[in-house]
Amino acid sequence: MKNKPGHVKPGLKLYLSDGDSEGMFGDGKWRLLKTIEEEGSIRKAAERLGRGYRKAWGDIKRTEQAIGRRLVRKTRGGQGGGTTELTEYGRELLSAWQRYREAVLDGMDGAFEKYLAGLLERNGDER
Repeated sequence: MKNKPGHVKPGLKLYLSDGDSEGMFGDGKWRLLKTIEEEGSIRKAAERLGRGYRKAWGDIKRTEQAIGRRLVRKTRGGQGGGTTELTEYGRELLSAWQRYREAVLDGMDGAFEKYLAGLLERNGDER
């Protein structure tokens, strides 16, 4: 047996899809927006998350197209470079996703405890 049953925990990949744009927004893009807000730069956010700039910028553009709203505002810079900030809608989406995510994870943890945790903790070796 690889893991002791007490070490098992639930996990999931959380995202939104509109049928045409699978994964139009999810935890990965949420982390990207959150990091852009903290860093003030798409390039710095992409570096911090271990992503390429082009992929990060492409993810943002695809999400903006799917949602039909701008999420970021870029300003070109001189010597120090440009900056990127979230639009008001981008900040609202970031906050709403955080609350949604926490509610889903809380519900998942509760369901796991109710239906599976006890079963997985039972002693015995049935083969």
